[in-house]
Amino acid sequence: MRFAFWKFCRLIFLLPALAAVTAASAQMAPNTTSSELPHFLVYFDEFSANLSDEAKTVIADVAKRVRDSGAKAIVVQARASATGAAETNKYLAQTRSSIVTDQLEADGIARTMIRQDPIGQTGSSDPTVYNRRVDIILQR
Repeated sequence: MRFAFWKFCRLIFLLPALAAVTAASAQMAPNTTSSELPHFLVYFDEFSANLSDEAKTVIADVAKRVRDSGAKAIVVQARASATGAAETNKYLAQTRSSIVTDQLEADGIARTMIRQDPIGQTGSSDPTVYNRRVDIILQR
C-alpha cells in the first residue's frame, strides 16, 4: 500500500510538469528566427502514413508560407521510430515523405520545388511521436 501511495504522489507531481513541457513544445512547432525560414513538423500514428486533419492543416500552412516567403525549395525529411524492422521503417519513411509531398502538390506547390529525404528509423525502440514525423524545411 505504501508503494502505491508514493507512486501516486510521484505521478501527481510529474503531470503538471509534463503538461507544461507539452504545451511549450506545441507552441514552438514552426521554428523561426529572423534569418531562417520556418521549419514545420507533421506527426503520424505508429506504423501509419495517414495524414490527420491537423497534419493537413500544417501542410496547407506550409504551402501558404512558401508562396508568401518566396522560398525556393522545400526539403521533406521523413522519420520512423525504431519499433519494428529497420527495412520496414525505411519504407514507412519513404511512404510518409511521398504522402506529404503529394499533399503539398495538392495545395499548389510545384513538385519540382520539393526534395524528399526519407531518413527512416531514428531514435531508440521508444515509439514516441517525436520519432514518427516528417520535417518540412523551407529553403531560400
